[in-house]
Amino acid sequence: MINEECAALWDEMRARRPLVHCITNYVTANTVANGLLAAGASPVMADSPLDAVDITKKADSVLFNMGTFGKDRCRAMLTSGQEAGLTKKPVVLDPVGAGSTEYRLKNALYMLRQFRFAVIRGNASEIAALANAPSIAQRSEKGVDSAYVGTDGAKQLAKDASEKFSCAVSVTGKTDIVCKKDRLALVNNGVDMLSRVTGTGCLASGLTAALCAVGDNYIAAVTAVAAMGIAGELAAVNAKGTGSFYVNLLDALTVMDGSVILQKAKIEEI
Repeated sequence: MINEECAALWDEMRARRPLVHCITNYVTANTVANGLLAAGASPVMADSPLDAVDITKKADSVLFNMGTFGKDRCRAMLTSGQEAGLTKKPVVLDPVGAGSTEYRLKNALYMLRQFRFAVIRGNASEIAALANAPSIAQRSEKGVDSAYVGTDGAKQLAKDASEKFSCAVSVTGKTDIVCKKDRLALVNNGVDMLSRVTGTGCLASGLTAALCAVGDNYIAAVTAVAAMGIAGELAAVNAKGTGSFYVNLLDALTVMDGSVILQKAKIEEI
């Protein structure tokens, strides 16, 4: 059943080509933009607070990515979030590095108090920092890399964060976990090489935002991580290294349709 829901939502997204306002980081902006274009969405990579209101008004959904977070991006997110709330646009939060510094955590939690997000997508360490699970959050020692918590730990994190913030939560890792209220899905698509190309997690957040623009937030979050995992599997088949893998990943997203998700998605709902 859920594979069918995900396949239908993917095709709907490609048919409607939603405009996604991406307030993202300069390290991965190119990957997010090209990935969204390949998947069939229409990204606008604007991170200035000066035109955040106008662009949010025109957009179908919004992405906040805290990868290279600073004063101007913070102002842009706060301005955009306010407008998105007024115009009922879904907003996805990617709290990159949340908990790695007090500044990031404080501002992520402030935004979570101010706005109702459609989806929060992050790794276990990031979600643990937001959900106040310090024993997990402190295990990450390298930049924005995630602590290993295991499937059961990730499931509990997703449940706790979803309840705390009243939205869908996607905890990505070897097995991706998505939770909202009484629905929880385990997604087992993907390859190790996805973690060796910067921006694949950011792109998963961008895809989540594009899919939220056209359908249910929970199904959007599940579809996004499944699609990224499938694209990684297809890309790895003929990849000679990370360079060709990256190109193949964009090609896989370009040709992906609902039938591919229906056939290849490894989703277990519990």
